Amino acid sequence: MRAGITVLPLEEPARFNPGQLEQLCNRLGEIRAEAEVGFALQRLSTLLAEVAKLRDTGQRDQLEEVLDALIRDAQLIGMATLARVGGHVLGCLDGGDPTALAATLARLERIGDRSIHAVWDLEDLSG
Repeated sequence: MRAGITVLPLEEPARFNPGQLEQLCNRLGEIRAEAEVGFALQRLSTLLAEVAKLRDTGQRDQLEEVLDALIRDAQLIGMATLARVGGHVLGCLDGGDPTALAATLARLERIGDRSIHAVWDLEDLSG
């Protein structure tokens, strides 16, 4: 790190909390939980696309609502990194730094893609 500059890694792994999925299975049953994960992944994909559309429009309130929904869905199915980065984007919105906001939005997109693929890979492994 240089004075005042934070270097963000481009190859950050997607962290996943399997305990969250276990809680979901215990609460809903395995079949309903699997369906809920699938729905959440679809919603997350849609929400990430919505963030991409809103990022340059200046519609801050709508962007905050979409980010809040993204964080909730990510937490529901144990996507810890995605939820955390969504919170970082909200923090950058509040901070008013357009450079930091652009960097965290790019990070959100990278982590979102990795997280969704990681959960789909887990689904494929579990049969």
